[in-house]
Amino acid sequence: MVRSSILGWNDRGVDAFVEIVAPDAELHPPKESFEPGIYRGPEGVRTYWERTGETFKERRTESVDMIEVDDTRVIAVVKAFVTTPHFATEVEMNWAWLVTIENGLVTRTETFTDRQQALEAAGLSE
Repeated sequence: MVRSSILGWNDRGVDAFVEIVAPDAELHPPKESFEPGIYRGPEGVRTYWERTGETFKERRTESVDMIEVDDTRVIAVVKAFVTTPHFATEVEMNWAWLVTIENGLVTRTETFTDRQQALEAAGLSE
């Protein structure tokens, strides 16, 4: 479900994420984010991605590796490419999301700038 929604960005944009978000979900951007804070529910997720869209004009996801943490959590390691008016070429971005799923919906997403940070947050190591 998580992999499909992330790869779904290429065809459906933010709607691919919003459809699997619980009404009371929390999205925690990385500490390095241009848009810090906690975003709640489907509309919060939509708001976060719309705000980042002001900086990153075009985005596409290339790959997603999944790491099962336990019965309710997975880590999605994502490679994406973006364009921005600040650089002449496409920029590669790597993210790792620690995602909690309950009753078939995402209830919490913590975003990290690399796999190791997500593993540590989940209490795992390489």
